[in-house]
Amino acid sequence: MTEVIPAIIPYSKKQLEEEIDLVSSFAKVVQVDISDGKFTGVSTWPYNGKDSDFFEELKSENTGWPRWEKISIELHLMVENPEEVLENWIHTGISAVIVHIEAVTDMEKIIEQCRTYEVALGLAIKPKTDIKLLELYIGEIDFIQCMGSDSLGKHGVELEERAIEMIKELHNLYPERIIGIDIGVNEDTAEELVLAGATKLISGSAILHSESPGDVFNHLKSINGY
Repeated sequence: MTEVIPAIIPYSKKQLEEEIDLVSSFAKVVQVDISDGKFTGVSTWPYNGKDSDFFEELKSENTGWPRWEKISIELHLMVENPEEVLENWIHTGISAVIVHIEAVTDMEKIIEQCRTYEVALGLAIKPKTDIKLLELYIGEIDFIQCMGSDSLGKHGVELEERAIEMIKELHNLYPERIIGIDIGVNEDTAEELVLAGATKLISGSAILHSESPGDVFNHLKSINGY
């Protein structure tokens, strides 16, 4: 059965709480997209200046993520030089982090931080990026996250054909690896993505903006591939 992860792009604490509440009845893991306004051109909480006190409480371990007792948080850290801020985010209580190969300066530091704190590590890659860049780190990461488009940081972006080809190439190279796909994942594209070799579907607007989010989630989860 395909793993399905709802994706949230938070601009405030209130939105984060509302959208985690929305999916908490059917999902066990949520991917939270965080952008610093430099790597993606989009600023999300807490880099947009909103509810920064909530982030301070999280990283000091004085409070927990919304629905922390039910939901695990995968952090999609779309920032420049993520190694400089990762440890703060780890202290918020995340279970996994995804960093971009295009944004990392010191990958060994990130690997060491994740090992030290027992946080799963995913490496994200854009369609335009050469997949050969993954070779050096493939044995050190827990999963690959393919981006469905080079346009990051917002919901509703269409899937690029190059992303499907990238999944096929990566599946052929690393058939035992978990390969996720984020952006453009919906009920119309999911089967083709899974057949291409994706084992993990990260979906934002298709779930969050649906009249029946749980039904969309379950449909995506029911799609079988290899």
